[in-house]
Amino acid sequence: MRSTDNRAALLAAARTCLRDKGYARTSARDVATTAGVSLAAIGYHFGSKEALLDAALVDALRDWGDVLEAIGAEDLGASPGERFRAVWQRVMASVAGDRALWAVQLELVAAAARDPERAAAVAADNAHARAALAGLFGVPDAQGALVQMLLLGAVSRVLLDPDDAVAADELLEQVAALATLTA
Repeated sequence: MRSTDNRAALLAAARTCLRDKGYARTSARDVATTAGVSLAAIGYHFGSKEALLDAALVDALRDWGDVLEAIGAEDLGASPGERFRAVWQRVMASVAGDRALWAVQLELVAAAARDPERAAAVAADNAHARAALAGLFGVPDAQGALVQMLLLGAVSRVLLDPDDAVAADELLEQVAALATLTA
């Protein structure tokens, strides 16, 4: 195999292992075996197993981002509320359809909390994600952080209990009730 083929095989294998085993339970040997390459190839192409898994997760999230872009390109309703409801419904459906990706993402956040260098990289990705979510949901950039927090909380609920998804109408009703607390 050529060097670029090994790198691509490692990324594909890492994505498979992340979905099958999760972040913490995936070993370098798992990835190398799945890719059909030597363990040394991980160090050569990525420097470490963690760097490879992080790159594979970013790659998977970019694919999910493409799904979100396609959602945003659709006609999602005339009013901001209709748009929010339509996007929330589609995003939650994509979460239900790829629970493994979301579980791995939350694992990465937990691991990054113990590693300042990784935390900085994850924080930079989160800033981009907040802006993208604001655009997708059609809300001002300042509300992108709120949407991201709500989404991550909703994802956590779905990961723990797939039947515990938050419907858009319920979410908007509860946010409106919270807004009354400022009075």
